[in-house]
Formats: sequence, C-alpha cells, structure tokens
Amino acid sequence: MSPASVPLYRRLLGADFDRLPPAVRSLHDVRERSVWIGRADVERGTSFVCRLIAAIAGLPPAGPDQPLTVTFTPENGAEIWHRAFGARVFRTVQALGPGVILEQSGPARLTLAPRLTAAGLSLEIQAAHVLGIAVPGWLLPIAKTCEYDSDGRYHFEVEARLPGFGRLVRYAGWLEPAAKL
Repeated sequence: MSPASVPLYRRLLGADFDRLPPAVRSLHDVRERSVWIGRADVERGTSFVCRLIAAIAGLPPAGPDQPLTVTFTPENGAEIWHRAFGARVFRTVQALGPGVILEQSGPARLTLAPRLTAAGLSLEIQAAHVLGIAVPGWLLPIAKTCEYDSDGRYHFEVEARLPGFGRLVRYAGWLEPAAKL
C-alpha cells in the first residue's frame, strides 16, 4: 500500500489514530469518496471586518438546525472536504505537512496541529497565509475545535475568532454516514 493511499489523518496521527473514539475514527478513515449527512447550528460574527472575511472565505451562513452534507474525497494523498450547509458550499483541501494538516480554502491556507483530547480530537491553528503572505501572529485567528463521539454519532464544535474583532464563525452539530440514514 503506497503512503498516499493511507488515509490522511491515519498518516498524521500514526498509532494514535486508533485511540480516537469510533465515530471520529470512522469519519477520518477516508479511503474512498464518502458522504456524511447531519445538522448544524451556525453563528456568524457581527463586526464589519468579521462579516467581510467570512463572506470572502465562503463560511456558512448563520442559522439554526441547518441540513449539512459533507463529502470527503481522497485525491493524490490529500482530501477534498465539500461541506454543504443548506445551499451554501464551503470547500477546502486538506493535505499533510510535517506533523500538521495544511488546509487550503481559496486564497487562505491554515496550518493546523492535531491534539488528542479526552473527548476525541481538536485542531489548533499554528499559522495562516493569505495569498502566500504570512498572517502576523497578533492577527492569527483563534480557533477552538472539538470532534467527539456521543452515542455512536460523530459530533463537532468549531469556533474561529479574530483578535480584536470577535467571532468569525461558530458551528456545531452532528454527522452520520449517508448509508446509515
């Protein structure tokens, strides 16, 4: 089996991948195109700067209990994440960096460090680049993420804040493999 055919998060976490809760491990065990369906509550920031950045980044619109479909497609050792919050699509490409995930969304690239937690998995933003230019540390978005298993279902909580400007976006909800529904 070539290294690129091993799922991205399995390559990143090594033996720790098997310590993830079952639903989290299942979601990240992307060997072929898979579709997960669920619901999410989305909150957006209110400052002009945060609204502008969220719009440019294509972040999901605010709203409670939105239908959510996430399609994971492995491609050349990376994963394409196609998130559809209702009719709004948010697409990113995740690739492996040295001990990190590099997530590309339009002109922005985030460097995300994984952390195993008591509940499951979190990702911490270590760096960001926009149009190839490093974002200064004092302006680096602060993110809180949590992926966990509750009653056999994958759950997530993601919040990103911009220092001095407040919340960019917060979304939380659940997903199940489309075949289970």
